[in-house]
Amino acid sequence: MRGAVVVLLVGAIAGALVAASCLRPAKAPAAAHPPPAAAAPPPRARLVVPDPAEVKVAVDVRGEWSWALRELGSGAVVGDGTLRTTAGAVIRSWLAVDFLAARGSRVSAADAARLDRLVRAGDDRVAQTLYRRLGGDRSLARMIRTCGLRETRIQPGRWAGTTMSATDATLLGRCVARGPGLSPPWRAKLLDLMRPAAPGDASGIPDAPALAGRHLAVGNGWTRRGTWWTVGCLAVWDHWVLAVLVHYPDQGDGHRYGADVCKAVAQQLFEPGFAPGR
Repeated sequence: MRGAVVVLLVGAIAGALVAASCLRPAKAPAAAHPPPAAAAPPPRARLVVPDPAEVKVAVDVRGEWSWALRELGSGAVVGDGTLRTTAGAVIRSWLAVDFLAARGSRVSAADAARLDRLVRAGDDRVAQTLYRRLGGDRSLARMIRTCGLRETRIQPGRWAGTTMSATDATLLGRCVARGPGLSPPWRAKLLDLMRPAAPGDASGIPDAPALAGRHLAVGNGWTRRGTWWTVGCLAVWDHWVLAVLVHYPDQGDGHRYGADVCKAVAQQLFEPGFAPGR
């Protein structure tokens, strides 16, 4: 199924962004020889709000897709699409959060190595081990409660069968980046593990030229069932968390097709001249 999807980036983010402010000094008494005026301080960096009428996301996608962009500070979100699908990479990130929150600073060298394989290499065997150690579906129930997820469904006994919307994926990304339960050092460590070790290690959102030079923390995953692929992309950086979900029939291009959709969405949202944040 092929359809062109065009959505206007609405002004929901605009109301959530904070402009810089400054104080006016009291007016000094007039002097016969007033001192030279001090140079005005440079304006503080602020988020740039684009004109919603000028920014579009238009990707010709075969199959189904959805995307959501959330501002980390306020939680304001915009997006399009109703697709809810599995998002294994995002769930793996949660298992890391839940494990670290439960263990505090008491993490053995062996468990630290497991977390590295879980997050950086996407090791599903480690994910299954932690899922069981954390109480199975009780961990996923904590995820829904802690992160405020509303469009996530647990498949009993199967962490990888959990389905969620792109909107919930951005909520989970925000929870990983700023949610409760982790000490600052461990949160920084987890986000560092989510960053690609080298250019090209993570495809999809980081491939967008508009995001070159940004230090994105990434959670990507893909599965194939029969002749259909499911690809989920998540990225957290600066003020933003972006999620793109794609479900499509295979035509010989594998998960690369879904990654290219993720790249196209990111590029259109953040291309020069229309970037919602700088």
